[in-house]
Amino acid sequence: MASGKHFTDLPDELLLIIFSNLSIEDLAMSVQHVNSHWKNVSQDDSLWEYQTFSPGCKMSDEEISRHLRNMPALRSFCPSRGTNTKVVDTLCKYCRDIRHIYFGYSHKLSNSTLHQILKKFPHIEKLVIPLPKETDQLHFADLVAQLKKLTTLSFTSHCVSTVANGVLRAIADGCPSLQCVDMGFSKSQTKDIEYFLEKRGQQLSSFSVRSYISTVAHRLLTECANLESLTYHNLNADLPDTYIQSLSKMSEMRELVLRYFREGQTRNVSSIFKNQSMSKLITLYLYDSDDFDGSSLAVILTNCPQLQRLTVHECGLTDDDDVMEHIFKCKQLEVLELSHTSHLLGINFHLIPSTLVHLTELHVHGCSSLDKKCMDKLKEEMPHLLIAGIYTRNEETDVNLGDAKFFISQFL
Repeated sequence: MASGKHFTDLPDELLLIIFSNLSIEDLAMSVQHVNSHWKNVSQDDSLWEYQTFSPGCKMSDEEISRHLRNMPALRSFCPSRGTNTKVVDTLCKYCRDIRHIYFGYSHKLSNSTLHQILKKFPHIEKLVIPLPKETDQLHFADLVAQLKKLTTLSFTSHCVSTVANGVLRAIADGCPSLQCVDMGFSKSQTKDIEYFLEKRGQQLSSFSVRSYISTVAHRLLTECANLESLTYHNLNADLPDTYIQSLSKMSEMRELVLRYFREGQTRNVSSIFKNQSMSKLITLYLYDSDDFDGSSLAVILTNCPQLQRLTVHECGLTDDDDVMEHIFKCKQLEVLELSHTSHLLGINFHLIPSTLVHLTELHVHGCSSLDKKCMDKLKEEMPHLLIAGIYTRNEETDVNLGDAKFFISQFL
């Protein structure tokens, strides 16, 4: 102070270190208004490279716009709800280098708004966006195809049931850097999917398909040798059972989601994993396969030594299958979800503390037969374990039955 120096006179290098510890709201709405020097430093690209602006549902459109006006170096915009066109106008006017845009299911964007975004930010790398109406989709696809740095593309809309003919073909012919594709829940044209997988399959590291794909497309999918993440909803009733095991060729797989495998196919699902063909797998989700028994799961778990997250949802498992005995072999398991496994009692859960020592989360949504005493004992022995879900077996009632009878009698 004796030398006349003030805190506001700190060199840029020190200010950058201090500002790097601030929240995105503080950077935008506080330090910029101290003086012009701090404003210039707070807008340095290095502070914003990994920042994401995710305004919550309670933030008004005007508040969102006010924040965006103070975020010229923002790279990622991910609103949690739908926004009006004024917000998009503000984004395009004040933010100079957006690289990641996420518009979820609740957003409804006109074709002109999509055109505005894609033209303003030609260097977008990750684009999560709802499809426009079918008549505008080809124009949209032509714009997306011009994004030379696009690595991730996801369609989020539940409202659009069909992807227009030629959309995936246009994207396959453009987007030279594309690696991750999520086609959402809309049904794409069979020939388009086949064309896309044949042309871009070898460069894909992540692919999600939740609609019908042909047997030819399935074969092309299994030839995507570099895939590390796959979400596959089997909606092809004509797919031969033996074709399932061809997924075993994907030896680089880290995350796998399988859903809707009909009766008789689950044995072939377990054959995918034999001989540790997917030994690098870290995350596995198995959904909606009623005849998936403990022996099938045993084959999978034995051949996936690095598994850290396992979800088994509505797959008909019971304690008679010794299912937990197989799960206990996954020593690296951190998250276990046994959702809607209605016949599971949990009589072996007392072994979890001594076997799954890395487990941090246990999800039991819809497991209505779980024994309360077993669950209480598990909570006691692993107080740090997050147990999510409601189980009702042996639950004690808080209602006095005598009082209840008296209450009911007043209405008879």
